[in-house]
Amino acid sequence: MNKDITEEILTLYEASKHLQVSEKTLAQQAKAGLVPHFRIGKQFRFVREVLMEWAKTGAVPQRPEISEKRGSKG
Repeated sequence: MNKDITEEILTLYEASKHLQVSEKTLAQQAKAGLVPHFRIGKQFRFVREVLMEWAKTGAVPQRPEISEKRGSKG
């Protein structure tokens, strides 16, 4: 099944509704690195599938490209 990528990316508002928390709370958690997200400029974006998995497990997935960059510095 091929989903349109825009269906998978949530704004702060949309993500807060999915999680049933305020936008302020979600933004604070994202800034603290506790919620998987990325930014477009100053705006938070969330990948729906990753966010829902995080909500089930509470684990923030590691981004391999960050780990690899850290490991390659010598």
